[in-house]
Amino acid sequence: MNKIQVYLSLLVSALTFAACSQTDDLNSLSGKTGFLVSLTDPVTVTVSRATPQELGAAAENFQIKITRSATGEVVYDGGYTSDVIHAEAGFYELAAVCGENPALALDAPYYEGKVNAKEIKTNQVTAVSIPCKVANSLLSVKYNEEKKKFSDVYSNWYVEVKVESDTVHIQDTTKSAYFRAGSSFEVYFHAVKSGETEEKSIQIEGISTSLQAAEHLILTLSPEPDRYEIPLTVTKAEIKQVTVSETLPETWLPKPKLEAEGFTDNQLSFAETETPTAVIKLNTASALQDMKLKFHFEDEQFTSLNGDKTYVLSDEADKKAVEDALGITLPAVGSESASLDLSPLVARMQTNAGTTTANTIEVDVQANGRWSSEDESANRVYTLNCSRPEFHINVYPGNIWTKEFTVNALMEDQVEAGNFETLSQNMKYQFSSDGSTDWTDLGEDLRKADLQPGTTYYVRGAYRNEIYTDVVEVKTYETLSIPNSTLDEGYTTSYPKDDNPLYTFNGEWIDTRNSLTCHSNGVNAFYVSKSSTLPITENGSTVAHMMTIGWGAGNTCNFGHKGGSVINNISAGIVCVGNYEADTDVIKAKEAAIRPTSLTFTYKASPYNGDEYLISAELLNITDDVETVIGKGELQSGEAVSNYETKSIEITYDESMKELSISHIRIVFKAGTKEDRDHLEDDFRDASLWEGYTNAYLIGSQFWLDSFHLNYDK
Repeated sequence: MNKIQVYLSLLVSALTFAACSQTDDLNSLSGKTGFLVSLTDPVTVTVSRATPQELGAAAENFQIKITRSATGEVVYDGGYTSDVIHAEAGFYELAAVCGENPALALDAPYYEGKVNAKEIKTNQVTAVSIPCKVANSLLSVKYNEEKKKFSDVYSNWYVEVKVESDTVHIQDTTKSAYFRAGSSFEVYFHAVKSGETEEKSIQIEGISTSLQAAEHLILTLSPEPDRYEIPLTVTKAEIKQVTVSETLPETWLPKPKLEAEGFTDNQLSFAETETPTAVIKLNTASALQDMKLKFHFEDEQFTSLNGDKTYVLSDEADKKAVEDALGITLPAVGSESASLDLSPLVARMQTNAGTTTANTIEVDVQANGRWSSEDESANRVYTLNCSRPEFHINVYPGNIWTKEFTVNALMEDQVEAGNFETLSQNMKYQFSSDGSTDWTDLGEDLRKADLQPGTTYYVRGAYRNEIYTDVVEVKTYETLSIPNSTLDEGYTTSYPKDDNPLYTFNGEWIDTRNSLTCHSNGVNAFYVSKSSTLPITENGSTVAHMMTIGWGAGNTCNFGHKGGSVINNISAGIVCVGNYEADTDVIKAKEAAIRPTSLTFTYKASPYNGDEYLISAELLNITDDVETVIGKGELQSGEAVSNYETKSIEITYDESMKELSISHIRIVFKAGTKEDRDHLEDDFRDASLWEGYTNAYLIGSQFWLDSFHLNYDK
């Protein structure tokens, strides 16, 4: 039996031989009288609108017979025609047959169909579909070798089918015995046992020996080595109904067609490392017989393929050469539903150092004795265009220091075209001092050290050491020293009010809180005659002496205790890197693109009654007046330090903010953090106790700052 699987669209075409559209063409035949015949498979009950060109001369194999019902007169008896068959008005019997309906033969299907009492009216063409079906019976054999191979038991074997005096032999499972419906038949198994020379036979019994039209008996046989003289078992005997599509002669079937999935106009464009679907479906009406392939690849990986050679699937050497070179699996000869899956090849394809490669594959497929190349107008050349992947890298500001930086590994959102996983696994990161020469690979940590502060360097990504990202500039941070951070460059004094000086450190970076505590606060004000930050000479240098003081309106002559005056404000002395604004009591950060690792300072401290002093360093990003703290170091302590000592606090940077650059710095030294009356002394201080100080005030915690500086350890 020709066990041919047909796609639905082909099934409709192959079973239907209408001459023209039953609507459009009938309208064009106005005034004529007769039949317009089409043939259909009753299983599908499908009527085509036109005779498929794919069938070639297949329709001519059918014989049409039209007989007048009343008289038995034959008005037409001949081959199928797409023309109108003329007949007078009346009722008719129509029949269609194909084949000889032999008593017994191999692969000899016989088809027939009938339509009774179909009427024709005068001046009218009547469309009629004759449902055709397989009208004889058939028998096929399958060999089950799950337990034992036939070749292990027999040196030769076949199945004999007998119908009266006719016999046929079946060994090829693609062949079937056809015989007239209702005929009695016998089945015999013939074999020569391994190691013997005499052929022996056994009749297969226990099966149906008479079949109706379109019934198909399928016998499944298995060897049984331990049984009798001819060891054989019928493991399965099933009867199926067959349709016309299953028994079409191969010569009727259309040539193979190619259908590409993932291609547009036979072109597939993709970036290197991408893995789009690329499948060429081999639409064959029967099993794949052969395939021819020709290649012209610009991708230098595949130079082993000869562009002048035609590779043939049935040639094992050719098949292996193609599979080994391309890393794909070709379909097997005999496949019922085959395709050419190029997706694994596409995943491997590359550009030539970033230059797009055009890679063409010409495909020709053979099935049912026909080649797809019969259609000269069909484009059987498929082109795979592999272009360079598009991606970029960067270096977060948070990964840049004064003497080193670390490149960010490729991130998924940095890939514009290509496969992120593949690119990231095969990426190197390179460094150059000038951006054009001496590119060197970075280590696994992607870090470059031993650099100069405030210097521009260059990095790039390199995929396969051939495809590069755009060059990225990276500038290391400056090593800024705060002017006058030793305080030894002096200070200036002004007198906004008699005997009430303001002390201001020289330079534009260091500020104090003097302007808040040195002013009047109402009529008969009790005001501080001295700053909360007083420069003094101590420890062999200029020192900022900071105090927490209470101040406000009251009787300035009552020096006895703090209850004698109203203390409206308590303010801790401050020295800061920034601009202090007394009106809002806010320290505005200074603009500075720096990234220090720590802050070192020399100090002593005398906190009062559980108060705590504070040292804070903040590195910030300020954009559109929005402050974001990126790095911070802080020390808050109530520990008294009676002699000057030097200490460092580490600045810790927030990893979640590493995409932001540093634009400002703010450093604060503060005498105390408690701002209530319990942290002030009970008694006023006056000039009689503190040389050089005028007027009276209340005092709390004290802090002495000798010097400070920023460190840049990396």
